[in-house]
Amino acid sequence: MLYSKILIAVDGSEGSFLALHNGNEIARYMEAELTLLYVTNEVTLPLYGGVHPGGAASTTVEIREAEIVEQSHGEETMNRALGRVDPDIKTTTAILHGDPPATICGYADSHNIDLIVIGNRGHSGFKKLVLGSVSQKVVSNAHQPVLVVK
Repeated sequence: MLYSKILIAVDGSEGSFLALHNGNEIARYMEAELTLLYVTNEVTLPLYGGVHPGGAASTTVEIREAEIVEQSHGEETMNRALGRVDPDIKTTTAILHGDPPATICGYADSHNIDLIVIGNRGHSGFKKLVLGSVSQKVVSNAHQPVLVVK
């Protein structure tokens, strides 16, 4: 068996659900186990106070509220993802906190994952150059094969 443990990174985007579809099909064909992984966004304090777009909050209360919202989004996304998995496939779920590329790669290493399946949001041009992408960073840093689904 080529792949016995497949990790699918889900974030609620259309790209991640395309990745889920492909990973589900591979798992069915290979009789592999699936792990669905959602990584919550990091909430950070800005340098000068105030709430900023992109997850920065100014107080510990705002940070905690943002973390609760993010955890709730992760649980909702995970439930939607589980509803799309073939019920005959052994599936594990995990919701973790941290930098998404590093967390995905770290989880894959520590859980003996054979294949990572991840969606691509399709950033291009300047935005991709400046921000990079989670899928691009996973491809660069993973120790196992990565399937990027477009």
